Amino acid sequence: MTPRPRFPGLLALFTLIGIVTLGISSAGCTAAPDPIRVGVLLPENGSLATHSLDGLGWAVDALERQGGRPVELVCRDTSAGNLTAYAEDLAGRDDIDVIIGPATSADLMEIAPLVTGRGKLLISPSATSGLVTAEFQDNDLVWRTCSGDSEQLKAIFAILRESGAENVSLVAANNTYGTTFARLAPAAATVAGIRLTGTAFIEGPDDLAGIAARLTAEGPDVVVATVYPEEAARLADGLAGSRAGLFLADAGRSPYLIESLGDRAEGISGTSLAPDPSTGYAIAYEEVFGDEPPAFAAQTYDALLLAVYTAARQEAAPDEPLAASLRWVVSGNGVPKGWDPQEAAEAAAMIRAGGHPTVTGASGPLQFGDRPSAGPLVGYYTRWTIEGGAFSESTPVPSAEITPRLPGLAASGGAVERPVVWMVYPLAKGDRSFADSAYRGLFRAEESFDVTKREFTYADLALLDAVFAAQNFTEKPALVITEGFQFTETTRAWAEGNPDIRFVTLEQADYGLPNACDAVMVPYGASYLAGVMAANMTETGRIGAVAGAPVSVIEPFVEGFSAGAAAYDPAVNVTVRYVAGGFEGFGMPERAGDLARDLHSEGVDVILMIAGSGNTGIVDAARETGDVYLIGEDTDQSYLAPNLVVASVVKNIDAIVYDAVEDEVTGRFRAGQEAWTLVDGGTGLFVSPRFAGYAPADGWHDRAVAAEGEYLARMW
Repeated sequence: MTPRPRFPGLLALFTLIGIVTLGISSAGCTAAPDPIRVGVLLPENGSLATHSLDGLGWAVDALERQGGRPVELVCRDTSAGNLTAYAEDLAGRDDIDVIIGPATSADLMEIAPLVTGRGKLLISPSATSGLVTAEFQDNDLVWRTCSGDSEQLKAIFAILRESGAENVSLVAANNTYGTTFARLAPAAATVAGIRLTGTAFIEGPDDLAGIAARLTAEGPDVVVATVYPEEAARLADGLAGSRAGLFLADAGRSPYLIESLGDRAEGISGTSLAPDPSTGYAIAYEEVFGDEPPAFAAQTYDALLLAVYTAARQEAAPDEPLAASLRWVVSGNGVPKGWDPQEAAEAAAMIRAGGHPTVTGASGPLQFGDRPSAGPLVGYYTRWTIEGGAFSESTPVPSAEITPRLPGLAASGGAVERPVVWMVYPLAKGDRSFADSAYRGLFRAEESFDVTKREFTYADLALLDAVFAAQNFTEKPALVITEGFQFTETTRAWAEGNPDIRFVTLEQADYGLPNACDAVMVPYGASYLAGVMAANMTETGRIGAVAGAPVSVIEPFVEGFSAGAAAYDPAVNVTVRYVAGGFEGFGMPERAGDLARDLHSEGVDVILMIAGSGNTGIVDAARETGDVYLIGEDTDQSYLAPNLVVASVVKNIDAIVYDAVEDEVTGRFRAGQEAWTLVDGGTGLFVSPRFAGYAPADGWHDRAVAAEGEYLARMW
């Protein structure tokens, strides 16, 4: 089959819409009647510009397309001009109730009394200092959408403990941010069983050379620096002769490091707040802007959500104080509603109508304790490392135990006038593989077509069984997409019992029903090419694969990989290890990592990762020695470890999901079974540009297509 052209011009569309039509400028504008006006005090330029004002602009436009009250951002660029004057200007306006910002804790301490003294809400997405909590614990107009530094310190020392560090030195900026870390670090280090050798404060640029010399003499395993990017870059240069690794807290993460240090930035690590991976925000951001969201983009987006929800509550309860309205918003106990514009617009409509949804954000659950200045109760943190001139991130983890929740099924009320699409994933989003790829296609479709989407996982199976059996639909779906072999029998029952609903299944079965279409992605040919590449790269003559389970969808990976390696060099040995016997094996990163270590001990130096979200454990194991190359699955996974992931066997799951929605909208649904293969672009081998020299030569593609044809003839 020949896939149709897909997803033209999404980024171009948003570029054309731009900030101008949204009315976002330093002067503000009046583009729509009676908008919700939100002040923004954040930097547009410089090393601290890690919030994504473009992301705010996209959110405003997307919310407006969903209907409801328009939103207008009145921005002041704090990287230029006088912060206090800007704060006085915005706080003095009668048409602005909420101000987002500022970027740093020191700035917040400076302007919070001014803003809240005018009765306005101040929501900072990135001021993490614990001193903010202490200073404003009784001020219910100061809020933060970022977790405090105490949570980050727990994450930092837990990471360092797991990496084997025993002695750590701390370098801190002598400001609100740095002094908080210095005060809290000894206790966090003790809990982690790490010796804190000492703390040095940076008073000015001239201090860095002396501090670096002292640290080199002390010989710590790691230097943890709670500094801003310019200081981090100078400190990295000062530590060039030291054996200690440099580990930065959240404020140090900035493209400025790579721009200013170049190759000298390699190996610098750190932590930063991250989006909740189960929400899909990072995927959506990358689709719109072509890059990963900056460090505080999700928290900034969530500050906007809280502003919009507070305005909706004020419409329902106009006499309620602002702080009480925001407190009411985050105490919802009704239907869960997510971050994306569709869900956010529904949540705002429910609030205006007197409903009380449970609102969640791009950064995670918007749950707060008694002191809103302390920030959310749970935040997500990721460990990043600069590898190959780019930020490579681990899977974000929450600072406390939490169960991911997809948005609830119920709509905001009223008849549904556009097609409803249900997407059922095998696992919650955040696997950086199968589920995330499907969401990527769903997001593209949601941006392209006028549809309502609802999302579920395998954990919702009992609920969905009951709904389909009773045909008791709050919103009856026109199309249901189920992803993964584990839904095979379930989808069959749903489709047979609901002939007026169309079903598209991924890698299940040809049910022979007029309302069901199964898309099968056959990665044999792409895996064949991966085997050729691995056999070309190995220096030990031993390559391997770590697979989630010995199930049918894994078979073409394994067989193709083995066949390609044998075709290139019959002497190459291929070893395959399985994480578990069933579906659970695709979500066990620790076990997958242990198997990778076993393969390494046996001399394997190239590993095909086909363990779902367990691939992150394989990457962690490979990083320990740095001499094992990896091949990813389903999507380009080079971002997991740019210096180690040489290629990925990709399945265009996103294309299939997008096509399924497009076919539903245009009335082109086709029953039966479709095979997506190497020959038609449904699968392929993506080679990381830095390893292009190892890519299979052109002739190998034809051999892989022929081998895949023989495999299909044998299996089908």
